[in-house]
Amino acid sequence: MNRLILIGNGFDLAHGLKTKYADFIEWYWREWNTRLKRSFNRIEKDALCSFELKDSVKMSGWFYTWEFQLGLPILFDKDYDVLTIAKQNRELCDYVIESSLFEKICYQVETKNWVDIEDVYYYFLKSSDNPKQINDDLEFLKNKLIDYLKSMQEATVNPYIQKQILEPFHWEDIAISSMDKWDKKMEPDNIMLLDFNYTNTADMYLPKAYNYSVNHIHGSLSNPESVIFGYGDEWDNEYDALVNKNDNEYLQHIKSFRYLEASNYRDMLSFIESAPYQLCIMGHSCGLSDRTLLATLFEHRNCVSIKPYYYKRKDGTDNYRELVQNIARNFKDPTLMRDRVVRKDRCEPLG
Repeated sequence: MNRLILIGNGFDLAHGLKTKYADFIEWYWREWNTRLKRSFNRIEKDALCSFELKDSVKMSGWFYTWEFQLGLPILFDKDYDVLTIAKQNRELCDYVIESSLFEKICYQVETKNWVDIEDVYYYFLKSSDNPKQINDDLEFLKNKLIDYLKSMQEATVNPYIQKQILEPFHWEDIAISSMDKWDKKMEPDNIMLLDFNYTNTADMYLPKAYNYSVNHIHGSLSNPESVIFGYGDEWDNEYDALVNKNDNEYLQHIKSFRYLEASNYRDMLSFIESAPYQLCIMGHSCGLSDRTLLATLFEHRNCVSIKPYYYKRKDGTDNYRELVQNIARNFKDPTLMRDRVVRKDRCEPLG
């Protein structure tokens, strides 16, 4: 029997990496802070927003404005919050968010302290009359995200997580309807880490051997062109409407089509077709943006067990129930879901 492990963003977070989308947006604004602090131009802009000094400001650029008009001596090694001044001082400059997609993302970060960029993208795509603009904005964000992730230091191996990856099977974790498929061998024959992240954290965990593999299903930082960033829920009630628009721009960042551009998806299918497998979830939220792929894995005839490793909060609560609720949305057969998902007392926190 094999083991397939879904690696999501929570896996990187468990290694101390700040890979939340909210962390990324915070980094983006820090980059803008540095850019404005050093600028000699009257206008600074990118695909998402723009800052332009007012005509009444007679300085030749931002650098001089900070020093002379506002009386802020600029020292590049100091972390002055000039961005806030640029955003709020309407007598100084015009600040405009050029992208409705990005505006919604920023709003969610500010009000909820979290955001799922892929969910927001799909929400705007479904109602947009200009899908190319939405896609261009997402492409810009994707490239910025790649830059952000590349700037991080590499993680180190967590021995406890390594033990969880390699742990023996237990009969109580196997679905009742699949007991006939369990060969009672305790060790996994083959292990595949199905990595939805773009980092190389998962690559540290498996030895170089024929029966261990890491599948970067959404691409990796080492090959930015391979990165898949978009949406993947063909069950959504409005998905057919996008297809029927007969405009391929609406399908530009639908994950199912991007999977056909590399061998990763086929390699995953080959793995799940080869033998019965236990599916472990390590840090993946199992949200709707990956539902097409997850449904394939969860309801496959060779899947004998779904074991979620949950997140335990500092106050002692955990997200096991929320995670199972998300898993349920990827099943068409709720009875099968209840049989395959490992009960909570047989699960544990990740790391």
